[in-house]
Amino acid sequence: MNFKSHALSLAEFTSKYSPLWNKEIMNEYPESIDDYPREWIDLLDSLTDDELFDVDCKRPVEKLKGTSFETFVQTIKTLSDIPKITPVPELPLEDWAFQGVKKKKRHEIQKIVPVLKKVRDEKKFDYVVDIGGGVGHLSRVLSHYHAIPSISIDQNVEFQEIGRGRLQKFRKIEGAQDVTFMNITFGKKEDDPELGKIFNEHSLGLGLHTCGALANTLIQNTIDHHTMGLLSFGCCYHTLKANVDFPLSTFYKEQHFPVLNLYGFTLATRSHAETTLETYKTKERVKKYRYALHLFLMKNFGKKSFIEVGECHLSTYWEPFHVYISEKLNFLKLEHNFTNEDFDHFYESTEIQKDLREMFLCNVIRWQLGRVLEIYLQVDRCLYLEANGFEVKLEQYFEEALSPRNLGILALQKEN
Repeated sequence: MNFKSHALSLAEFTSKYSPLWNKEIMNEYPESIDDYPREWIDLLDSLTDDELFDVDCKRPVEKLKGTSFETFVQTIKTLSDIPKITPVPELPLEDWAFQGVKKKKRHEIQKIVPVLKKVRDEKKFDYVVDIGGGVGHLSRVLSHYHAIPSISIDQNVEFQEIGRGRLQKFRKIEGAQDVTFMNITFGKKEDDPELGKIFNEHSLGLGLHTCGALANTLIQNTIDHHTMGLLSFGCCYHTLKANVDFPLSTFYKEQHFPVLNLYGFTLATRSHAETTLETYKTKERVKKYRYALHLFLMKNFGKKSFIEVGECHLSTYWEPFHVYISEKLNFLKLEHNFTNEDFDHFYESTEIQKDLREMFLCNVIRWQLGRVLEIYLQVDRCLYLEANGFEVKLEQYFEEALSPRNLGILALQKEN
């Protein structure tokens, strides 16, 4: 992939639709609705619930053909068309190898391990450093079944104790290598001397879902310690800080590309995989109750700005509206004389239902941008690694239905 060329296309699109991603619907409401093309809102409003569900799942809908909204969606698909990894034969493993490993983790391990084995055969690195390795499932499969020594780093002592115990129970095949557990907080300055001992030209860093800026730390360690390379999968982008953790590359900075904010990072973090109709309906219900609370606070308490109201049990959203809003007004310590009937009448009124429908439709439009923003962020990381002497690939490793955060950056030192 030509990362600079793709970055230019991503930046142009991201800039064009910045009013949609740089704030939530509730921020600056009702003025925020003006950022969304009225024809798109009306078009989505004409769809059935099943058709709207298809839109959310990024499936084609006949009524959208030939519209500007379809062009918007197709542009996103084009910009998000990241190649899948070239199939590498999955090495057969006995079921016992995955004892106690969840389906998602098993799938990820089965896709990652053959790639790492192929890289080792070509580059001859000595060992893998697994960042945030937990109980060491991935390190164990690498070491015990593919003879790739692994160092599993994690700050959780209990996880590592469990991992050490499991190592004694699992069968080792001929040629199996050891797993080393190191109790280190990756990125903590005090632990840098220890990290310096294991990050070197003979090691390859592995970050399976390195949260937020932890992926940047892995990238910087790889550069600073001249390691063989890294394989990194990002997640939890909502914890990143604008102009600190993003952008990284000189190219993004010199081109003055749009800088994502909290709302953009959060949108990039959203799962983009298809979901079930039940999950979609729950998402709609949650949004409508949250929006109705916001509208109630605006109309009756003069609170126009967004207010944090905490989480609540999912079942609460399927109770009558008065149950939800009573809990939230109590959380906010707002005294009132409203009755349960007042709350439910407010929610069920034609005016409010119309507003809630419109707000939700805007979110369906906004959610389309999540994947392209994630790629925009990952391409910046790729360019930073390229500029520091690495050959870089950005590819999809996992099936979205099992592991939506499936973009892996494989960066290897260029040959001298």
